[in-house]
Amino acid sequence: MAELVDATHDAAPLDVHTNLHRVVVEWRATARVLADPELTARLTRRLPDEDHGEVTVP
Repeated sequence: MAELVDATHDAAPLDVHTNLHRVVVEWRATARVLADPELTARLTRRLPDEDHGEVTVP
């Protein structure tokens, strides 16, 4: 909820709604995943214990 409030406060004075739109889109995507138990299980399962090495700075 705080993320939505922050996005609204950031967007209002600038009349820029991109950030607010992004937050709403992300919330909808999360809600769709959580509403589907099979999809939730697939996306939250434990990944294999593989070490892919050090992550380099881009």
